[in-house]
Amino acid sequence: MAFRADIFWKSACGRCPDCGAPVRGADDETGRLARLWDTPAHCAGCGMTLRRKEGFFLGAIVWNYGLTAFGVLPLVLAAYRLGWLEAVWAIRLAVAAIFVVPPLIHAFAWRLWLGTYYGFLSDQLPSGGRRLDD
Repeated sequence: MAFRADIFWKSACGRCPDCGAPVRGADDETGRLARLWDTPAHCAGCGMTLRRKEGFFLGAIVWNYGLTAFGVLPLVLAAYRLGWLEAVWAIRLAVAAIFVVPPLIHAFAWRLWLGTYYGFLSDQLPSGGRRLDD
């Protein structure tokens, strides 16, 4: 089983891991905030199920936690250690970050999870023979 980086990057850039169609286009009827938060259930290009059965979302939670805990919070800690923030403000900023950042990066974390899953299991893609409806 070889990792398919092309599938991962395609998904991370907001495209369907199978057909490459944009998951959310500029002509989509939802607003910008909804595009940040939500990932559609199916690809508009090929009909692939993006929101699979219960439990599949756990990978997106792991990505979301990892990006927040190991991407955003170390920046706050570095700002404190460099003397740019006092301890009280660093704590306030860290608490605010753990509540604000995860909802903002939810759709991105979901795309990273789809890319990770199908990057390792590319035979699970509809073009590889799997049914579209899961």
